[in-house]
Amino acid sequence: MVYWTVCRKILDIFLAFKMEIRFLNSQDVVVYRELRLQALRESPTAFGSSYEQESCFSLTDFAARLRPHNDSTNGIFGAFDDRNKLIGMLGFSRESRLKRVHIGSLWSMYVLPEFRRRGVGTALLDKALSHAKHLDGLRQILITVTTNNLAACSLYKSRGFERFGLERDALFIDGTYFDEEHLALHLSHDA
Repeated sequence: MVYWTVCRKILDIFLAFKMEIRFLNSQDVVVYRELRLQALRESPTAFGSSYEQESCFSLTDFAARLRPHNDSTNGIFGAFDDRNKLIGMLGFSRESRLKRVHIGSLWSMYVLPEFRRRGVGTALLDKALSHAKHLDGLRQILITVTTNNLAACSLYKSRGFERFGLERDALFIDGTYFDEEHLALHLSHDA
């Protein structure tokens, strides 16, 4: 009986988890920097950049990332828990060059370890895809993922992303090479 009571309380806590997902703004730059640096330390194979490189960046450098190409359709989605703590992020940007304006990219997906397997990554991805699908003329969304990141690969493929390329030895970290998959989601524009 005690076992089932404890299990039910844990389930209730899990189901009661609430979060807000929104574009980060200039007021979020400090918490964004902290999360980004933690991501680079904790999951170095998931990013093309490194903690050593970005820990030297100023707050101004981090603030510039919040609105890529200085365009309000681009930015970094942040997931906040019910205590307003930034627990996850996912960047979205649309190409600005005329011949590639139909292409968007997702980048820098990260969720704090203690919030994984709770739907945060899925919610971030779904929010970014919903945002992208409302942009006129956007035809495809690209993302790159390290092939050993099976959870991320599975999530992206569950949303319709398909592999269009494999970059062998894309990252070199601590004496080891890592391959990256290039994935694309082709958006339907049926009326």
